[in-house]
Formats: sequence, structure tokens, C-alpha cells
Amino acid sequence: MKKNIAKAKIKKGIPSIGTWVSSGNPLVCETLASTGVDWINIECEHSSIDLGDLVHCFRAVEHTEIPVFVRVAGSDPLIIKRVVDSGALGVVVPDVKNAEEAKRAVDACRYPPVGTRGIGATRPNAIYPDYMKHANEEICVVIIIEDIEAVNKIDSIMEVPGVDVIFIGPNDLAATLGVPLGMDNQHPKHVAAVNKVLEAGKKHGIPTGIHCGTPEEIERRISQGFLWMPIASDVALMKSAFTTSIKKITDSSSMSEVISDGKFY
Repeated sequence: MKKNIAKAKIKKGIPSIGTWVSSGNPLVCETLASTGVDWINIECEHSSIDLGDLVHCFRAVEHTEIPVFVRVAGSDPLIIKRVVDSGALGVVVPDVKNAEEAKRAVDACRYPPVGTRGIGATRPNAIYPDYMKHANEEICVVIIIEDIEAVNKIDSIMEVPGVDVIFIGPNDLAATLGVPLGMDNQHPKHVAAVNKVLEAGKKHGIPTGIHCGTPEEIERRISQGFLWMPIASDVALMKSAFTTSIKKITDSSSMSEVISDGKFY
């Protein structure tokens, strides 16, 4: 089956950079797969993307080496089952607060005897004759920490066998801490919580990640020891690029001259 290059890199201690896809558009996924990112993650928790959209996104990058992760709506095995059976190479599980929820998510992604995933992944089995043999090792389970309750239980969560990545959701974490929201949050309480997760990851040998807004933040997070990081999202980067471009045009001297002279055509 298709190799999960992102999982392979972080297992070797090499940082892996990807991005969130909130649009659910196959052309966006196909385009992103040629940009140099290691992976893309389809946002199915906070979007209207359904399984039909998801399968088209998988198909759009099937010819590349880029693995597709999916942020699901929760740790419910019934939710996870349909995503992995559709072809996801990574499952990103939100708001995990304790070891029991982490184990439930891991079990849903692994075939017996390691986990409890049911047999019957029609699409992946049709594409990859060896899917059943390698699925357990290639599918990456990412557990999102976005509540101070989870931070306080981080050691027990990281002790769950099969957790591949511990990922920090900075805004939800900020909300539970009662501090202002924002990427690259420098509030002392937020910094302390992030550092606690990072140090636990180093102690337990579990790669950690955090959502970043800029290349500069990613560079700094890498120097701190983070390994799995998305930069913004397709929608955020598109908005930022267009906002910057339009501002340059409207602030240009030629535009100012046209406006001041009243030369409208």
C-alpha cells in the first residue's frame, strides 16, 4: 500500500510539515500535493465536508506520495471507521481528554489483534492488494490536546500504545485556560501548558506537534523539538495572499495617481 512518508519522517526525528484543507476541494488538494508539503489534513470537524467530498480528495492525490490525514469529529469508532475505510492514511482525533479516549481512537484505527477495527475497507483493498498487511503500520494516529484537563493528564495519554503524534490545538487550549486566542500564543499560561506537553513528548518518545500560523513560527517550533506541524490552512493562506496582493495594488503610486487625477476608465 501507499507509504506514509510523514509518519516515516517523524519516527526518525525529522520534522514533517503539512497544512489543513478546509475547503474540501480536490483541485486544492492536488495543487497542494505539488508544493513540497509532506501531508495534507482534511478538516472534517469544523466544516461541511462529507465522505463523498473526502473520497474525491483522496483520489486527487493518489498518484503522489503525499498522504492524506483527516481530522474527524471525535474519537467515536463509528466516525473513524468510515474515514479509514475510505482511504485515510492518518486520523487526527480532536479534544482527547484522557487515556481512555486516546485508546478508543487508536483501537479504531488498528486491525486485530492490535486494535478493534472491523474488516471491510472496500476502497483501500481495491486499490492496494497488500492493504490489510500494512495498514496498521502506515496509518498515523494523531491525538489533539486542546484542553487543560488533557494537559494535566498528558503522561497517561502518552503511555497509550499506538499513539503516533500528540498535537496541540492552540486556540481551544487558550479558551480552556481563559486567555486570549491566537496562533503562536505567548501568554505565560499558554506557554507553560505547551511546554508541559512538549517535555512529556520528549520523555515518552512521542512526536509532538502544534498548529502554526507562519513559517517563522514553524522554524522556532522545530528548534524547540516539535515534529508534526501544519502551517495555517488552504483558506487562511489564500485569504492572506489575496489580502496582501490587493493591498499592494491599492497602495501603489500608480493607483494613487489614478484616484487623485480622477482618471477612471
